[in-house]
Amino acid sequence: MDYLNYGKQVKEQPQKPQPQGFFNIKKQQKPQPLKENTLPENVQLTSHDFSFGDLGEVTSQPPKDIQKTTQTFASGQTAIQNNGENPPFEVMELFPTALVIQQYPNDYSKELEFIKSSECRKHNGVKIENGSKQSFNRQSENTFVLDYPELVNIRNWISSRIDEYVRTILGSTDKLIITQSWFNKASKGESHHEHHHPNSIISGVWYPQIHEKLPPIMFRDSCPDNIQLQPKDFNKYNSSTFMLPMKMGELILFPSTLSHSVPENLSNEERISLSFNTWCKGNMGDIRSLTYLPLDRCV
Repeated sequence: MDYLNYGKQVKEQPQKPQPQGFFNIKKQQKPQPLKENTLPENVQLTSHDFSFGDLGEVTSQPPKDIQKTTQTFASGQTAIQNNGENPPFEVMELFPTALVIQQYPNDYSKELEFIKSSECRKHNGVKIENGSKQSFNRQSENTFVLDYPELVNIRNWISSRIDEYVRTILGSTDKLIITQSWFNKASKGESHHEHHHPNSIISGVWYPQIHEKLPPIMFRDSCPDNIQLQPKDFNKYNSSTFMLPMKMGELILFPSTLSHSVPENLSNEERISLSFNTWCKGNMGDIRSLTYLPLDRCV
């Protein structure tokens, strides 16, 4: 899984980069029915080959018929049945990570000119690896850029999207507010090191200037499997890294614990983004559940 393939695609093809060895989380996948007669011939099956049902149930007789049929659930999940002998099994996604993308609905040409004119002098550093020099991107020295009056419309819209995330995804009535916010600019040869956002609940990035030739944002699983089988095809269950190309004006919201980075910019055009963190307004938690955090006592 080498994200440097991104550079080859940028040079040779103008279309949006398609990661090699990564799962594209923007691409909608449809469940594919299993092909009939996929088992090798002359295979002797026993009851141990059909153990998808109740693990406490012992089956003494093998199924009479090994013809497989598929059943598609409303959620897009697929169950497998063996001629009614065994109950179907289904794939359940436990503890999924919610990542939300939304397009800014208004014209922001004035805001873009303001952002382009804003200086980003804070370098993230330079890394020397195998004798080669890698430069990281630059950030604005002001880390409260959404307080600029020139960006009030952008801030109000982002705040409304955060409220929607908390209400519909987290199912909470708590209020998250934007704490710090800053510009990121990456010229040719610059990248963004892998990191996450401490002391924040939900983080986000808004992209005032980006396109298919500029590097995507790359997310990495913070808890990879200790044992890995070699996958034939990558999907959301066996991939530890996801590359997500973004479009002009798109906003992405995600849990602040999610590790992410940006590959090297191989284009002559500057990549510009606006990042921010959030925290809960007022006290947090519940007194009866012993999770209460009285923030007014902490100041």
